[in-house]
Amino acid sequence: MEASVLNETAVSILASRLAMTQNNLNDFFIIISAILVFAMQAGFSLMETGLVRSKNATNILMKSTLDAFIGATVYWLVGYAFAYGDGNEFIGWTGFALQGVSPHKISFWFYQTIFANTVSTIVSGATAERINLPAFFIYAFLLTGFLHPVASRWVWHTSGWLKVRGVIDFGGGGCVHMLGGVSALVACLMVGPRIGRYDNKTMKKFAFRGHSNTLTGVGAFLLMMGILGYNMSAQLDLSHPGDGVAVSVSAVNTLLAGSSGSIVATILGRATPTGSYRWSYNTMLNGAIAGMVSACPACNDMPFWGAYVTGAGAGFLYFALRALINHLHVDDPLDAFAVHFGGGFSGMVSAPLLVTNGVILVGDVNSAEVFCWQLVGILVLIAWGVGFCSILFGSLKYFKILRVESCVEIHGMDLMKHGEPAYPAESWQEQQYWDHQVKQLVYSLSSTKIDEAVGGQTIFDSIATVDLGVNNNFRLTGMPPQMNFAHLALTDHFQKSLFSLENQQRVGLDFISRKY
Repeated sequence: MEASVLNETAVSILASRLAMTQNNLNDFFIIISAILVFAMQAGFSLMETGLVRSKNATNILMKSTLDAFIGATVYWLVGYAFAYGDGNEFIGWTGFALQGVSPHKISFWFYQTIFANTVSTIVSGATAERINLPAFFIYAFLLTGFLHPVASRWVWHTSGWLKVRGVIDFGGGGCVHMLGGVSALVACLMVGPRIGRYDNKTMKKFAFRGHSNTLTGVGAFLLMMGILGYNMSAQLDLSHPGDGVAVSVSAVNTLLAGSSGSIVATILGRATPTGSYRWSYNTMLNGAIAGMVSACPACNDMPFWGAYVTGAGAGFLYFALRALINHLHVDDPLDAFAVHFGGGFSGMVSAPLLVTNGVILVGDVNSAEVFCWQLVGILVLIAWGVGFCSILFGSLKYFKILRVESCVEIHGMDLMKHGEPAYPAESWQEQQYWDHQVKQLVYSLSSTKIDEAVGGQTIFDSIATVDLGVNNNFRLTGMPPQMNFAHLALTDHFQKSLFSLENQQRVGLDFISRKY
């Protein structure tokens, strides 16, 4: 009798400790995964910075960083309550500022907070280089604190009205990326294009190139790593049979979808006039991200070939949407709408078709019903994003706080708003550059006849050119654009080192007449 009681007690203790270990393992999995997803914020930051002009780099970095901190604040205060508090199938109303929330749910709050930041960050990229900072604060609070939490309750909460009807959105392709993409489109329409981007009279388009493909590439890799973390961690559990397999399948499907998306977008860029018949690095990166986004809704329950097909569709849709909005003169510097809406929409449509019990592989009445509700869910999320953001950004535009002044936009927000240029000229004007260029010029001119140097233009083309449009300054090639040294300094060097006054006048006039 006593032995039996002891055995039952031992079993109870072991079961309790096993449950505690499982809970700790799950919490650890969620926290580590959320930190991996947080790398996506760094990816957004670097990618956006690389794709804008250098005069707005600091502004982009600041907004991308603030997105994380504003998001954490507002999701702690109200967002989590709307998404996961006690309530009905549409919205929650308990748990504000985490009051009354179980300690076992804190890891889940941290994870969801990282997710919630994404919608605002997508909009930030689409409105880059002209959005006013006060407007950014307002929309960051409202998108992270209300727009996304309500949508996520519908799709993710166990009692959400779309969730209970079978809508599939495992990793946030709909309530995060597609919603963020459509919000970005509305914001772009409201704020308008950057000055000089389009000429409405002649219908010409003028490309504004980003200032660093290096930053863009590094940011894209971090963003892809974050999306992988996104989809792997959506399992939210690692202690039950099949959890490890589901996480692995999610990772593989996400990678395959990104692979096909990048390949399709790259080929379309090379083969069509829309892509200028070129092998575009940025097009390839965005195609990969769109493909990975398309895997989000059903990456855990889709055959590998299905993920590849879904990613290919996302790459095509991204390319088509980018061409469409550019044709309509909608200025989206990062192609945020085309990438996130295109990828999210492709994934949401293909999910009920290609999952293991979907329309294509099973084809029964239940799968057809799920597909119908999936279409309803897509329309609802689009309508929710368009309606909410039209009111939000329309109000900001009405009160004239949506966009910066023209002079600020032209001169760049780094100097005008922050006083902290990302690439200050004084940091580049180092003696080593000046000495190298002057020594090279002196050597070349001293070893070649002046008439040949001017007539052939090789030396002047390779070493120095005269930019008469900018204060008659010399611009030495191979140096950063900020290093536009005054022509008086270079002329003074020639006076002291090389030429008589007569030769200076002859060479200068001869060079200018032949060059221009």
